[in-house]
Amino acid sequence: MIKLIGFKISGHSLFKDDTYFSLQTGGQITNKTRNRVIEFNKILTLNRVVGVVGINATGKSTLMNIFKGLNSLYLFDQSIDQTELKEAFRSNENLIEVEAQFASEDDQRFVVQTTFRHQKVVSENDEKSREWIISKEKVFAGEGRVSKSKYFDISKTRILLNRDELPEESKKLLSPKDSIFRAIIGKRRVSTVMSTVSMTNINVARTFDDTTPKELLEYLDNSIEYLTYEKDNEGKTINFKLKFKNSNEVITVSKFQEISHFLSSGTIKGITLFFEFLTALRFGATLLVDEIELHVNKQIVRDFIGFFADPEINVNNASLVYSTHYIELTDDLTRNDEEYVLVRKNRTEVIRLNNAVFRTELKNSELFQNNKLNGTAPNYSNYMALRKSLISHNPKSKTKQSS
Repeated sequence: MIKLIGFKISGHSLFKDDTYFSLQTGGQITNKTRNRVIEFNKILTLNRVVGVVGINATGKSTLMNIFKGLNSLYLFDQSIDQTELKEAFRSNENLIEVEAQFASEDDQRFVVQTTFRHQKVVSENDEKSREWIISKEKVFAGEGRVSKSKYFDISKTRILLNRDELPEESKKLLSPKDSIFRAIIGKRRVSTVMSTVSMTNINVARTFDDTTPKELLEYLDNSIEYLTYEKDNEGKTINFKLKFKNSNEVITVSKFQEISHFLSSGTIKGITLFFEFLTALRFGATLLVDEIELHVNKQIVRDFIGFFADPEINVNNASLVYSTHYIELTDDLTRNDEEYVLVRKNRTEVIRLNNAVFRTELKNSELFQNNKLNGTAPNYSNYMALRKSLISHNPKSKTKQSS
């Protein structure tokens, strides 16, 4: 299986050049934290859980969308316009460079260097617009024993494909919106990246095949007796049946969203999250969850994250990447390379906690809340300006100040 491990990006208007994000472990693996990592192959180790924190508008959702978009472009035969990259890519120079890193379970590794250009095009109705295309691309491959720190080092690989050196006939057949990496994959199995980013602000319900697990309902709301799904001969769900323990009534609805009239938003979100978690754990996928705490009790979130961190449950090498405003959740990340902090400056700096200089006795949440990394807390002068504005809009405050 080939899996997207990480990427480096330059030219994006939101992120500092050479911003790097990866599932690969970046620190020493001790006996105490060994169960927190995945031994993906003989050399490469990955974190089971990665947390992403940052104040508003630092780019947490965009970072996840880039990861998902790159996976779709390189591994799933999708053109740029079919992926999240179409919206996630923004550049003041209309040029973005990406170095994507892939690895297989049989110790093969690949680095794909791609230059994306945002250029003007003329459509069939003569309207001018802009679209992203691939202008340059190289694929590097490596095999054999190397150190973990040099695993994706270009100098330790050989060039496998160069877009500029393809035969003219191949260039004519290759769309400028498609990657050449798909030619390398062949029939190999590829790892899926699942994402809930598009559903962050919408409480969309997911349904199981025939019934919501009884254990899940007991955990989320023990007043529910069952929640089942009736299907037609083609396997399409035609209605949903909900029954509470202290009632003889069976509530039947045709759309799952109607269940929200009878269940709390937290229960609906819990069912949805569990469905996504279970699917990712089954298939060894990378699951991206933005603002994981929305509508859900903090302890439920902690327990669900724990499923990925538990090696007895996470047997298929699945990875969870989540962002949160529950800063206390990051205190559960026992390895510093499990947390990325997005710091807002002129452009967002993505800092891996194990690479930051800080006082080791502080909790992860304290580092963030105390603004130890300079840019993880709202600006105090902006807060004072906002306070002053509130006072000026209150007549009583004005009278009190004048007296």
